[in-house]
Amino acid sequence: MDQRPRPTVASTDPTVIVPPERQPRPGVLRPFATAQSSRLVAAMKMLLPAIALCLIALVVIWPQLLQRSDVLRGPKITTSDADTLRVANPRYVGVDEKDRPYEIIADAARQESESSDDVQLDSPQADMMTESGTWITLTAGNGVWHKRDESVDLGGGVSVFHEAGHQLAADTARIDLGEGTAASDDPTTGQSPGGNVAGEGFRLYDRGARIVFTGKAKAVLYGSGTGG
Repeated sequence: MDQRPRPTVASTDPTVIVPPERQPRPGVLRPFATAQSSRLVAAMKMLLPAIALCLIALVVIWPQLLQRSDVLRGPKITTSDADTLRVANPRYVGVDEKDRPYEIIADAARQESESSDDVQLDSPQADMMTESGTWITLTAGNGVWHKRDESVDLGGGVSVFHEAGHQLAADTARIDLGEGTAASDDPTTGQSPGGNVAGEGFRLYDRGARIVFTGKAKAVLYGSGTGG
């Protein structure tokens, strides 16, 4: 018998048959892929209507949001406002010719220009000290501080409080911080531990050490009873 090895012939035919065990199996849809696709479809069915509702709500409330933003921004700044000096919660401190201190505070202050002598005050309060060391306070709804004259014109309802318990009320008043005086020609009411007084005006001297009611004045004094 012929034992010589047979020559191997290489096939050039492109249609070479591959054994069945080596052929790729047809694709089979995996179970987890099917479940994932189902969840995605269900999520999209819920998400798309929610997005549509959000867009509709935004269209409805958008004009209201624009109006609300205008309120939050506050009033528009004009050209005149840009030239005005504004300070929040100002505090001015000084001394008179006798080195007695005085102080002016307010919620806000406005000055037309840096060279202007007048300062507009919102809710001002002026504090002065007497020679005996007691304090007197004047408050008002508004005022104008004249820096050169060291005076303040108060308006919008003026109240005067003395540390000893005296109180005055008038519509307007003028304070001279340098002289330590205050005056008003408006009807004035006053009260103290000793009684009540009403007049056509008042004059305050020496930082409250002496108060005079002008015009026709009426006083009601509280007397102390004595036992018999």
